[in-house]
Amino acid sequence: MKRLRIGIGTVIVLGFLAYSLYSTHQEKEVIDPAQKQAAEVMSDANETGIQEGNLAPDFTLYSLEGKEVSLSDFKGKVTFINFWATWCPPCKEEIPDMQEFYEEEAERLDAEILAVNLTTNESSSQVVKDFSEKNHLTFPILMDTEGQQMETFATITIPTTYIIDKNGIIMKKVIGPMSKEMMIDLASSAQ
Repeated sequence: MKRLRIGIGTVIVLGFLAYSLYSTHQEKEVIDPAQKQAAEVMSDANETGIQEGNLAPDFTLYSLEGKEVSLSDFKGKVTFINFWATWCPPCKEEIPDMQEFYEEEAERLDAEILAVNLTTNESSSQVVKDFSEKNHLTFPILMDTEGQQMETFATITIPTTYIIDKNGIIMKKVIGPMSKEMMIDLASSAQ
């Protein structure tokens, strides 16, 4: 009988010990989600991709003026990568706001616009140049003549804009036209 009580006592003590270890582990799991999320964000930031939190894929395209321009040239600036075409009504709608933002706010917010024209969907490069001149655009217009960046950034709907923070991380993806105010808010939050 005495052995049975010692055996039961031992089982109870071991049970409490096991439960205590289990509880401690569970509490740690409850406390750690923020750390886990931060670790996932850090992991995403090291991963190149097109999702929010990823390092944006670098690319090099030619500007309307024939100058080679790379996304990596703008590391340290908030960068708007805007995919558009001259025939797209929502693109035309946002162009004046983009130009106004560029002239009035970009320098103060340490921001840049890279307007990537989906040149494979245009009748000619001249159409893009004429559109730029007609609208007095001063931000860089890059020509995606082979559609490679349209494919890389999975651009189906235009305009589509990726907002890249100063470290090259995708902070936001906007589908549809942007207003000047929206661009100010986005640039401010990507600092």
